[in-house]
Amino acid sequence: MLELAKRQASLKPVALREIVDTEQIPMPFLVQILQQLRSAGIVTSLRGSSGGYRLLRPAAEISLLEIVEAVCPGLIASELVVEVDSVAGSVVRDVWKQLAVQQRELLQQLTLTDLLERTKFASEAMFYI
Repeated sequence: MLELAKRQASLKPVALREIVDTEQIPMPFLVQILQQLRSAGIVTSLRGSSGGYRLLRPAAEISLLEIVEAVCPGLIASELVVEVDSVAGSVVRDVWKQLAVQQRELLQQLTLTDLLERTKFASEAMFYI
C-alpha cells in the first residue's frame, strides 16, 4: 500500500513485479492481498502491458483501519463474548474492551499519508557508517 501511495501522483499503475522487487513480498501473497483490497474498493487494477494497481482514493483518505479490515477481518481486538462470573474475569473483559476501542481509534486516525511521512522521517534519521 505504501508503494502505491508513494507513486500515486504519477497516476501510473504500479506493476506487481515492481512491488515484489521493492518490498520483497512473495508474489502469491501480494496478489491475494491486492485482490482483497480491490474487493474492498481501496485499489483498482488495470490489465495489459502497462497495467498494475493504484489507489482509488487519495492516500490521505485511506485509513489503516480500512486496510486492516479489508485484509485481516477479525484481527482487531474484539470484545470477549464469554460471560464471566468472577471479578478477575470481569476486569480482564473490561480491559479487552478498552483495548479494542483504542486500537480501532488509532487505526482510524492514521492514514497512508501518515505512514509515508513516518517512512520519510525514519529514512532521514538513518545514517550509514
